[in-house]
Amino acid sequence: MTADRRRVWFHRQYERFTGGHLKHAQYVDHVRRTAGFAPRLTFTPVPKSTPELLRERDSLWPLAPHEAAANWTPAAEDVCFVAGTDWRYLLAKGLDRLPNPRLNLVQGVRHAQRGSELRTFLPQPAIRICVSPEVAAAVAATSEANGPVVTIPNGTALLPPPPGAEKRDPQSVLIVGYKHPALATALAERLHQQGIAHRLLTQFLPREHFVEALTTNAVAVCLPWAEEGFYLPALEAMAAGCLVVTMDCIGNRSFCLPARNCLVADANAAALAASVHDALRLDAGARGRLLAAAAETVNAHSLATERQRFQALLQDVDRLWAEVAAPASAVVKPSPASRRPAVDFMIVGVQKGGTTALGQFLAQHPAIGMAVPKEAHLFDAEDYAADTPVADLDERYRRRFAHCPEAQIRGEATPTYLFFPEIAPDLKRYNPALKLIVLLRDPVQRALSAHRMQRARGREPLPFALALLAEPWRLLRDRQPRGHRSATREHAYRRRGLYAAQLENLYASFDSAQVLVLHSEDLLRHHEAALRRVFRFLGVEQPATVPPPAIVFPTEHQDGRHRLACALLRLSYARADRRLRRLLARHARH
Repeated sequence: MTADRRRVWFHRQYERFTGGHLKHAQYVDHVRRTAGFAPRLTFTPVPKSTPELLRERDSLWPLAPHEAAANWTPAAEDVCFVAGTDWRYLLAKGLDRLPNPRLNLVQGVRHAQRGSELRTFLPQPAIRICVSPEVAAAVAATSEANGPVVTIPNGTALLPPPPGAEKRDPQSVLIVGYKHPALATALAERLHQQGIAHRLLTQFLPREHFVEALTTNAVAVCLPWAEEGFYLPALEAMAAGCLVVTMDCIGNRSFCLPARNCLVADANAAALAASVHDALRLDAGARGRLLAAAAETVNAHSLATERQRFQALLQDVDRLWAEVAAPASAVVKPSPASRRPAVDFMIVGVQKGGTTALGQFLAQHPAIGMAVPKEAHLFDAEDYAADTPVADLDERYRRRFAHCPEAQIRGEATPTYLFFPEIAPDLKRYNPALKLIVLLRDPVQRALSAHRMQRARGREPLPFALALLAEPWRLLRDRQPRGHRSATREHAYRRRGLYAAQLENLYASFDSAQVLVLHSEDLLRHHEAALRRVFRFLGVEQPATVPPPAIVFPTEHQDGRHRLACALLRLSYARADRRLRRLLARHARH
């Protein structure tokens, strides 16, 4: 190890194996694999530690001699990493008075629950790394977190087995019930009565034995607590090639997709048994589709992807720490002048929502420079990597603003940024102060308009009704959603209209004050008021007159051929629309 590597200080009190300890150990390894950084780990002794417990601990955190430390002794340039109740150690040792950057791994929604000890730590200055969008949303909703809140979804080191490689009984069932032993036992009794072979786990297994159990059973029933931040066994079961049956869990809603990559049942033995029965009776085609979608989910949540995102954050830690309100008792060294990002705001959605027209209106303001072309597509490009240096992104952007060197603020408009959930954390990393504009259009009209666009381009052979019916299968078979001309880009007519989920993901990375949501119709019916609202949001001077109204949507002939399809599509949006109204009411600021 070279002497010029910055140390990242970790702490643990290990009493038994948990998924939280596993993730902590993986973050220690992430640091070990990051250029310019090295981990240091301090263990608080546990009363009555057994040799077996110590062996288990040392297996989870295999440390080189120089990586172990009796106590934290961070140098001025070092970084402190805390997770869960590690704050107790930091505070007890008086280390909260140090000016060192702090990273806080947040693995559960309990951090946002009133009355919990974990919530009392939120005012402590830190860059918070949340393991799921749902956890980030819960933390952000408290308005108590001191510092940036970013999302790095949990990853797994397990990889899906190649087709035909696994050898397992197609009728075998594993019940992962150590968090719900009574429910797991009741389910096991029902399966026994039905003559279904199964294995019941109500206690933790050694890691290698648990993985073996997953790879030798066809169906894995995963029973999380309802308020888990991210229930990793469900993802690991997908990685092991199991059909997953699970229950609703807050932190898993972004990757456990009912009837797409798993089956989700109510939290009772009868419902779970029925779902197990359904899983075992699936024909080869349906089973293959679920497993293929699960494999895609695993690939998107690989440990390598998690590591890349964390490494990018770690390389940018000083700039992020500069946003945090320092401890009152800390003596903070003057920081160098902060970098001015090349882009100050973005119009991030929605496709066919009027983003082109809004970009043209804004470009007429003397203080605003819009990218040319207006859709930069940097963050949704196939070759984009989460660890792309911010300076490289700025350099790519600057070429698009060569025509407006005197602009006070600069913006671009790529409507796919809202649609792909993994992009919001990348935008936050690029510019934590970024302002985002979202234009929402009636989802049925938006879908119809998108279909017409694809037909005009020669990329949609199906009529509207059939395209809607084919959409789930097209998206299920899409192996590269961000690929050029992918089905996800071109044929997600209905899914792009599920605005609430997309906005919730955005709010998980950005404060409400940084997001302006408009309805496209406002550009038509209340043109001047809508534009002045945008200018006020962007902080530019109100012009004496605003750009005159222009065509927001090209003329689209309404011939009535799609009346029934549109009516059914609108019905399918009813629940999502109610969710959207509640969300917008909660975040209304501008």
